[in-house]
Amino acid sequence: MRRVVLHVGPSKTASTTLQQFLSLYRGEAKTFTYPEWGWTRPDNGHHNLAYELRNDARFNPSLGGLNALRKNLTQGDQVFLSSEDFPIHPRAIAPLVKLCEEFGYELEILFFLRDPIARLNSMYTQQIKTFADTRRFVDFVQTAVNEDKLNIRDAVIKPLSALGVKLTFAPFIGSRMGEIFARVCHHYGFEADPTNFSHSNPAPTPEEVALYRQIGHRMEKSTVSHWEACNRLTRKYGFDRKYFGFDAHLIEQTRKRLQSQYDDIKSIGLLFMADELAETFFTEKPKCADIEDQEKFLEFKHDIISYMHL
Repeated sequence: MRRVVLHVGPSKTASTTLQQFLSLYRGEAKTFTYPEWGWTRPDNGHHNLAYELRNDARFNPSLGGLNALRKNLTQGDQVFLSSEDFPIHPRAIAPLVKLCEEFGYELEILFFLRDPIARLNSMYTQQIKTFADTRRFVDFVQTAVNEDKLNIRDAVIKPLSALGVKLTFAPFIGSRMGEIFARVCHHYGFEADPTNFSHSNPAPTPEEVALYRQIGHRMEKSTVSHWEACNRLTRKYGFDRKYFGFDAHLIEQTRKRLQSQYDDIKSIGLLFMADELAETFFTEKPKCADIEDQEKFLEFKHDIISYMHL
């Protein structure tokens, strides 16, 4: 049966890296096409279709959505679509299922599985660096653990299987994502090797996170990008450590809360590397300790403020 593949992320599993490669792909895919409609951001994911499925006000009909997909299916194309914004709840997915059934296609959802604790860390730094959330990490975690894409059994497998959707799970292992993406691409007929994938969304350093939280509301008003300023000045000051939110007591507390999710992930049949993914679970995550050299950090902050004309 012909298929439509929906890569749904989730967020913080390097979706942008995969989208950028596929949007620039110039080989001859053996089985699937990566459409050039529905792109709304530089990563060239199909976010506009995600907005349509979510009834999101950001949906722009001129960029293409279900109608553009209908055209692909009319032509008999097998289609690979990608957006970490794609919803997974049945009500939102139902129109897509109906369209696939109309043309005799199977809908397949591709979902990358990452250590939930590591993903929570990454989700937090994303919120901080975009000024979307300024809460303490411990407060952020209390609500973030309820995110639907962390609940594999009840929010992913049960409802989507009931809709007749095929589920395919692949591993997220940070140090091996080039190899993993290449293998996934080969699985769907795109030629690739590990060197084709470059990570473009690095985590902030502890100093950057501290900076965002202290002067973020002012930095938003600057005409100079805070990324530009931080990249320039972190090199000057030699700040290069990565930030993670967990410390020992919180990792144990959150592990207990997420234990059922870890059990579910271990029981899921992955495309490959199931054992390697399991080895990443529960590893100690470096803590964002207090910045040791406060005088140096104060000088750094003053330099940023001056550079950005705040």
